[in-house]
Amino acid sequence: MRRLLLLPIHVALAAYCAGLCLAIWARPSPLTLLVAAGLCCLPVAVPRLRGAGWVGGVGLVVAVVLVMLAAGSLVGGARLDSLSRSDLAPLTGSRADIEATVVDLPKVKELRITLLLQVTAVDGTAVDEPARIGLDLPDQETLARVTDPCRGLTEGTRLRIGRVRVRPLPEPAADGFDYGRYLRRRGEHVLLSGDWDQVTLVGRRGGFAGFTDGLRRRARASLRRGLAPPVREILQGMVLGDSEGFDQVLAEDFRRSGLMHIMAVSGENVVLVCALLGALLRTLGVGRRGRLLLLLPAVAVYVLLAGADPSIVRAGIAGGVVLLAGLLARPTDAPLLVFIPASVMLTLSPNTLFDVSFQLSFAAVLGLFVLAGRLTRSFGWLPGPLREQAGVTTAASLATAPVSLATFGQVSLVAVPANLVGGFVLGPVMLLGMLSVGLGFVSSAISVPLNVVAGVLIAFLVQVARLFAAMPGATYAWHGITLGFVFSLLLLAAVVVLPWLAARRQLGVVRYIFAAGRAPVVALLLAVPVALALILTPSAPAGPTVPTVTFLDVGQGTAVLVQAPGSGTVLVDTGPGPIADDLWRHGVRRIELLVISHSHDDHIGGLTEIIGEIPIDLAVLPRPPTTDPALEGVAQRLRAAGVRVVRCTEPRMCSFGPLTLHMTHAWAVSSTGNQAENDNGVVVFVESPAGSVLLPGDAEAEALAPLGLPACDVIAAPHHGSAGGFTPGLLTALDPDLAVIPVGADNSHGHPDAETLALAADAGLPVLRTDRHGDITVNLDGAEPAVSVEKPE
Repeated sequence: MRRLLLLPIHVALAAYCAGLCLAIWARPSPLTLLVAAGLCCLPVAVPRLRGAGWVGGVGLVVAVVLVMLAAGSLVGGARLDSLSRSDLAPLTGSRADIEATVVDLPKVKELRITLLLQVTAVDGTAVDEPARIGLDLPDQETLARVTDPCRGLTEGTRLRIGRVRVRPLPEPAADGFDYGRYLRRRGEHVLLSGDWDQVTLVGRRGGFAGFTDGLRRRARASLRRGLAPPVREILQGMVLGDSEGFDQVLAEDFRRSGLMHIMAVSGENVVLVCALLGALLRTLGVGRRGRLLLLLPAVAVYVLLAGADPSIVRAGIAGGVVLLAGLLARPTDAPLLVFIPASVMLTLSPNTLFDVSFQLSFAAVLGLFVLAGRLTRSFGWLPGPLREQAGVTTAASLATAPVSLATFGQVSLVAVPANLVGGFVLGPVMLLGMLSVGLGFVSSAISVPLNVVAGVLIAFLVQVARLFAAMPGATYAWHGITLGFVFSLLLLAAVVVLPWLAARRQLGVVRYIFAAGRAPVVALLLAVPVALALILTPSAPAGPTVPTVTFLDVGQGTAVLVQAPGSGTVLVDTGPGPIADDLWRHGVRRIELLVISHSHDDHIGGLTEIIGEIPIDLAVLPRPPTTDPALEGVAQRLRAAGVRVVRCTEPRMCSFGPLTLHMTHAWAVSSTGNQAENDNGVVVFVESPAGSVLLPGDAEAEALAPLGLPACDVIAAPHHGSAGGFTPGLLTALDPDLAVIPVGADNSHGHPDAETLALAADAGLPVLRTDRHGDITVNLDGAEPAVSVEKPE
C-alpha cells in the first residue's frame, strides 16, 4: 500500500526532472501541456468512464506527468535564460579592471595558473558572474606561494586585477570537444587572461561563506600534517574532494585500476559525518530529535567544506531527506533518494545534467539500487564480506561504464579485483581523516598520529592501484564494435548470468552447468555469439603500407608517428593526451621506439594512457643539466612497465627498414626558466632515400644552430611556431621545402607567432598546421616526399 501511495510522487518528480532536461533542447508551451493535462482529467468527470477505475487512474497519471513536465520546462527555461545573460560578453576584445573572488583552488600547468572566479565588479560597476582567468607567474617561488592550499589563493580570496584581457570562448576543437560549450553550460561566457604584476590581493570574503572558507583551510591544514606527497593529496581528496595537486601519473593508475572513485566525496562521507557527530551528541545526552536537527546543518556545512561537487551535493541532499524523514517519523525509499536530489540540482542549473561528476554519481547510485542486490547473490560463491564488496563494485562499475566510455574513452576491467584487494581501507581512511579534521580544530598535535595511520593505509592503496594498473588489458578503450568488446560482453554474461542462474537453483556454477545435460546447451549459447562476432565484427584499422611520418592532430602539443611497415613504429612525444585512439586509427599495436623530447605536459601528457596498454620496447629520454622530477617520474613509470629506458647523452642512431633515425641532445645556450627546459631536449632527424624530416621538439633556433643539423625536406616548426623558433640563418642552413606546425586551435600562448609566419613567408616556405589540416602525413616512399592532410582547405 505504501508503495502505491509513493508511486504518484515518483512519477511527478521524474516528470519534473524530465521537464527540466527538456528545457535544454526544446521548450514546449506550458499552456499547451496544462490544457492537455486538463483533457486527461475529463474521464474522471464522466460518470460512465469513472466507473472503469483504470481509465480515470490512467488519465490522472498522464495529467500529473504533463503538469510536472510543464512546471519543469518553465522553471528550467527560466534558469537557462538567467545563466545565458552576461555582463562580460559585451567586453570581448577589450581590456578591463576587475574585482573578483576566488571560488576554487588554482589549477596549475607549468608556470601558469588558472583561477575560477566570481567576478564582482568590472571597471567599478557591480556584476555577479562566474569566469576563469589565466595568469603566467614569474618563477617557481611565486607558484609555490600562491598555490599553497592553506594560505595561498584559496577559496574566498578577493582580488583586484588590472588590464585584464577579455577573449571570446573558443570554437570547437578538431577532435570534436567543444570547450566553449562546456564553459557556457557552467555560466561562463568569456575567457580572461592577465599579468601577475597587475594582481592585488584585497583580502578574504566575510559572512557565512568566509566562515566556511576558514573551516576549509583549517581542515586542509589538519589533513596535511605529518604527511608528504602524494599521500597527503590523496587523503585531502578523499575527505574534502580536493583534486588539485594530485599527481597525474598516479591519477591515471587509479583510473586504470578502477579506484579513482576514492577521490570523489559521496554518500559514504555523509554517513560517516552523521555517525561520528551523532555518536558525540548521544554521548552528550542529546535526544533523538535534537540529534537529527543538529545533523541537518552539519551535513550542509560538510557539503560546503567538500566544495559542493555534484557527487557530494547529491549525497548531502539525500542525507537531508533521510534526516527529515526521521524527524517526521515518515519512511522513505530508494527512488526518492534519486529523484529529490536530481530535482534540486537540475532546478539550480539544468546544465548540471552534462557534468561528468553528476552523471557518474547518479549512474553509480542507480546501479547500486537496481543491480547490487542481485549481483551480490550471484557472487554467493565468494566468502563472507567479499560477496557484498564484489556485488557493489560490479554494480557501480557496470552502471558507470557507459559514462566512462563516452567521457574518457576507456573503462577499467580490473575494478572488481582491485576493489576487493584494496577497497577495505577506504572506510578506515575516511574515518581517520574525518577524526583528524574534527580533532584538529581542538589541537593540531592530535591530527598527526591519525594522519600517519591513514597514510600507511593509503600507501598500501597506492601500491594496489599501481599493481592492477600495470596489468595487461587493465582497461578497455572504446574503438567501436570490436572483437574485444564482443568477447567482453560474453565474459560478463558468463561471470554474472551463470552464477545468478545457479543461485536460483541453489547450485554451484559447475554443478549447474553439468547437471541435467546443460553443458552442451551452455556451450552452444556461447559458441553462437562467438561465431557471429568473428564473422560480423569489423577488422581493426591497419597501418600504412609505405614508410610515413605523421604529425598527429593532438591539440596544443606534439606527437609524431614514424612508421616503417614490417620494420617497426616510432612515436616521438605523446601530446597532451588522450592519444590511444589516434594510435589505434593508424594501426599502432606496438611501439618499438618511444622518444621524449622534453618533460612538458604537452609532450608527455598522453603517455599515461598508453603505458601498459600498448607495448613499448625502448624509450629514449633527454638528460637535462639539473634533475627534472617530471622526467624522472616518466622514466620510473616506463621501467615499472618493463620498458628499457636510455638517456640521450650522446648522438644515437636507430634503423627501421628504409628509415634511419638520428637522435641528438640540444642544450640551452643562454635561455632560462621554461625555455631552458624546452632547449634541453632531444632532436630527431628522420632520414630516408625519399627525403628527410626534422623534429626539433620545443628547442628553438639558439639551441639548434650549434648542432650542425643537415638540410631537410620537412621541418616541424620549433616550439609550435613560437617567436625565436626560426631565424633567417637557420632556415637558410636547413633549406626545408615545407614547415609543419603542431598547434592547437585555441591556445593561450599565441602560437604560431606572427614573426614565425612572416619568416616562413619571406623564405617562400609553405606552412601546414595541425589545427587547420588535422593529421599531416609525409610519405617517404618514392623519389621525394609526398604530403597529404586529413582536412584539405
